[in-house]
Amino acid sequence: MKKLLLSILILGSSLIADHITFWQINKVRSNDVLNIRSESIYTSKKISTIPFNEICVKNYGCGKDIELEPMMKMQEDEVKAFLAQAQEGWCFIEYQGNKGWVNKTFVKESTRTCN
Repeated sequence: MKKLLLSILILGSSLIADHITFWQINKVRSNDVLNIRSESIYTSKKISTIPFNEICVKNYGCGKDIELEPMMKMQEDEVKAFLAQAQEGWCFIEYQGNKGWVNKTFVKESTRTCN
């Protein structure tokens, strides 16, 4: 039974890995950037920024909806932190090695093919 469950998880994660979605920045002025925050609140520490015209920002999920593939790569404490921080209107992303939260208002599904 354990082997069957493990096989299902491995197969499921490999299928999902092919369907990682990406965001592109939306509604950010050309003279501005989108802040990546350490927590899902606008007053939290700024980790980094994303240019207004970026089209390939890895999407790990919004609110409490996180993709299985990135969750499987996280440490247990990272998953707990994600679930504790998950708020409606905020998305957990990765950009240039920086993982954090962005306001969902400023992202939309990317129309480009990203790696």
